[in-house]
Amino acid sequence: MGTIRRSIVDTPYGQMHARASSGDGRPLLLLHQSPRSGLMYEPLMERSARPTMAPDRLGYGFSDPGPDEPTIETYAEATMAVVEDAGWETFDVLGIHTGSMEAVAIGIGWPDRVNRVAVVAVPVFNEAEAAEIASLYAEPRARPVEDGSHLLEYWRARLVWRDPPYDLQHLQSLTVEELLVGDRAHVAYRAVVNWPMQQRLDELPAPLVVFAPHDDLIVQTRYMRDKLPPGTVYVDLPHMDMDIFHRHPDEMASLVREHLPE
Repeated sequence: MGTIRRSIVDTPYGQMHARASSGDGRPLLLLHQSPRSGLMYEPLMERSARPTMAPDRLGYGFSDPGPDEPTIETYAEATMAVVEDAGWETFDVLGIHTGSMEAVAIGIGWPDRVNRVAVVAVPVFNEAEAAEIASLYAEPRARPVEDGSHLLEYWRARLVWRDPPYDLQHLQSLTVEELLVGDRAHVAYRAVVNWPMQQRLDELPAPLVVFAPHDDLIVQTRYMRDKLPPGTVYVDLPHMDMDIFHRHPDEMASLVREHLPE
């Protein structure tokens, strides 16, 4: 297993921070959800014998903010600058939530480079769901106040969709990741609700794998199950919900090896 190393890469939209590990076989690009960062993939990277890379999307982690109104394609272009810097010719790509959309965009935009696409959940939203998401993330979760009490809003949000006993150290890490986003929480979510994921899936030339944990997007993922491109492999994971790479690292590493063979 390769040691995880970090780098800063210039892209057309600002600098991006990325984690990478070396290895043998076809490289694997890992795209995180919002408001997370590439840090979420470290357990998988530590268990992989192939080259892996997990960039922090523009506006997240330690990457630059990027444009005021990025699209999913904007994110994909910036990520591909990181891929080019790594010298990868062909690769597999795995994304989760926002990263699912970006993975599909890269598979469409660079069809000669992408061997296989895997997504964790299928974020396709109807009009009401899109409006709710846009409203929920239109502003930061809480504005800073002198006594620091706003931090409780970020902390309490980590308890939603998660059942005790809590891994408090992990929840603290998630809170810090959201705080790093600052007042730009709405930017990626606006890109998400404006991107026609269902239509784009029909345009994807690469084989598709869907991992379906029963997380906060399971309703949308189930809705899409019978609408996915022909030949899609759908892996139902009813015993998993949130934080699958943190809570089920060995099983997810095994599933990735099975469905995205090196």
